[in-house]
Amino acid sequence: MISRGAFSRLAGASALAAAALSATPAFAQTTQTLRIALIPGDISGEAYYAKDLGFFKKAGYEVEFTPITSGAAISAAVASGAVDIGFANVVSLSIAHDHGVPFSLLAPANLHVPTQVTAGILTVLKNSPIRSGKDLNGKVVAVNGLNNISSVSVQAWVDKNGGDWKSVKFVELPFPQMPDAVRAGRVDAASIDAANEQLLARPDGDLRRVANVFDAVGSHFAPSSWFTTAAWTDAHPAAAKAFIAVMAESAAWGNANHAASAVILAKYLNKTPADIEAVTRAPYGTKITPDLVQPSIDAAAKYGLIKAAFPAGELISPLAR
Repeated sequence: MISRGAFSRLAGASALAAAALSATPAFAQTTQTLRIALIPGDISGEAYYAKDLGFFKKAGYEVEFTPITSGAAISAAVASGAVDIGFANVVSLSIAHDHGVPFSLLAPANLHVPTQVTAGILTVLKNSPIRSGKDLNGKVVAVNGLNNISSVSVQAWVDKNGGDWKSVKFVELPFPQMPDAVRAGRVDAASIDAANEQLLARPDGDLRRVANVFDAVGSHFAPSSWFTTAAWTDAHPAAAKAFIAVMAESAAWGNANHAASAVILAKYLNKTPADIEAVTRAPYGTKITPDLVQPSIDAAAKYGLIKAAFPAGELISPLAR
């Protein structure tokens, strides 16, 4: 079983967060700035849209983005006050809650819906015999993070499809490295994201989709959310409320304007709009609700990452209800 001790790495990740933040000049105290740390991608696209479309400015705020690829480093940055608001998966935030870290969810980020899958795409070689959870017994599976929604969703899928999840060995790899790791036989399967989806659609391709493993966690939930600390919302209630309203407006716009949003994302992700539109786009939630959060908490409890499940309302900021 994967150890519950992964959250202890949060403290060590502070150095990574500090290094990323040191490269970003601070705004003057009087400019009403929201400092936001995020993992660059379509799943965090709402923040980019809100900035470029002027939603933040209309609400009276400037924004300062700090791109960080590690959710643990983002959590460290938020906990230390180095940034105001961060983006992270709810399983990791549940682990933080279990350790007494007072994080509060402000808004949903990307949603998982079975008809618009953007993550948790379990992938193997086209000629692989792996087709069920039982077939993964004793195998090696690549995920983008241990003890988060990526690994927990694979465990849940194996469990529900005849396998023994405790026999599976998980290794942590960045998403871009996963397809080549499968091809080279370094791993037997990988839980990839939509950025690699086009590899599965090619008739001459050598990879095959086995399952959408997020389905084993829930049919409709928010894998990731925007969060801060309770102390920050207590000290900045107007800013927290403004962020919640801006994210709702930006999520609705993003859901309805894929072509225009691809142009904005291309600028931030150093890609072309065509690259972004070539894969399934992330749907966004407009309001954080317990039913979007509870599936991740329950999965974290079932697979031993937290001591016991707790009501999702304990994670959600009162300002977001």
